[in-house]
Amino acid sequence: MSTKFLIINVVRRVIVIFGCLVFVFSFISPFYFISSEFGGTGSSTHYWSFKSDYYYSMDLRGSGSSHLWFSSYWFTHSLAGGIGIPWVLVSLFTVQVLTLVFGVVFIFSSRRTLSFEPIIFSIAALVLMTSTAKVISNGNFLMVSQYQLGYYLVYPSVALFVCAFALNEVLKKIQTANRDTNIPVKTHT
Repeated sequence: MSTKFLIINVVRRVIVIFGCLVFVFSFISPFYFISSEFGGTGSSTHYWSFKSDYYYSMDLRGSGSSHLWFSSYWFTHSLAGGIGIPWVLVSLFTVQVLTLVFGVVFIFSSRRTLSFEPIIFSIAALVLMTSTAKVISNGNFLMVSQYQLGYYLVYPSVALFVCAFALNEVLKKIQTANRDTNIPVKTHT
């Protein structure tokens, strides 16, 4: 193998590692936030694919919080269950896990099919986050809602996975060119 091939392969792997790390931070950060305040009484909720944190305050009566995880978050009738999107949240969680799994597999493999999965799954995560946010904020004109770090970190991870995919294509062309130049040519005598 040529030095050029080895350097590009190392760079590709480093880019995939960074893409996976950025995606991990996206995964562990909330992707959406919604809050409301009415004359000293207020509430706010942070959403992940696998949990939600709900905080509220009620004037002089105190404040509290609720933290729901996994199936309690997905399938109860409060918070996420109440907005009718448990299947989207379960799908989002599954897509996020698959993105990381295929990203890690792509670090150790240069197969063309494996290089495309992290891109597809991370884009799917963006679509699912967006659809979840639309359902959460629909009709809540008195509430402030916004995307959070978990949402925005998916974009650089997609870009890194696309760069790694492009480098993988360059590696395939180098391999093909090397294979073609090493084929013995038959001569007629």
